[in-house]
Amino acid sequence: MALPLPYPSMRYATLLFTCLMLLLAGCASRSPVAPESMTEAPAAIRAKQKASSGNSAPDLQAQQEMDALVADVMAEVPPLRVSLEAQHEDWKGVPYRYGGLSPRGVDCSGFVYLTFLSRLGMEVPRTTTELLQSGEKVKRDEIQVGDLVFFRTGPGNRHVGIYMGNGDFLHASSSQGVMTSSLSNPYWRQRYWQARRLAGL
Repeated sequence: MALPLPYPSMRYATLLFTCLMLLLAGCASRSPVAPESMTEAPAAIRAKQKASSGNSAPDLQAQQEMDALVADVMAEVPPLRVSLEAQHEDWKGVPYRYGGLSPRGVDCSGFVYLTFLSRLGMEVPRTTTELLQSGEKVKRDEIQVGDLVFFRTGPGNRHVGIYMGNGDFLHASSSQGVMTSSLSNPYWRQRYWQARRLAGL
């Protein structure tokens, strides 16, 4: 037979202590479960929700349409133009220097020579006079990317550049160095002479 506790308040304290121990034992026997939003990054949660909602097919279709569009655009840009644009970026602003063949200075035919050699692996003549005797002549309205365009810039002076498409050509200008210009520019339009297409292009 249990002895009565001396004070009523001790009964409640014992009961309270027993309940507290049972509660703590129950909590300790289970591992805590964190809510999903606390264990994963928001992007991962959104991806799971999107996948579970069945919307992955339209996303895949949209991506395929975008890939096809990019492919169409790239197909319209000739690889040679991409190479010429890269050459322009590498050489832009290099000063004109007669007989030069380096980033310290380059002349117009030297720049053509270096461009074909470095970008296309083609060795072409070094001088404007020799370039004028190479390849075949092309009508002005049939010029293609990579064709050489020639100008008469003064008595006995000849200038050469490489056609880039869209009316632009890449060249080493005697006044501004390596740059792009437009055939429709009044200065170049008045001095245009001929175009030539080198073999292998």
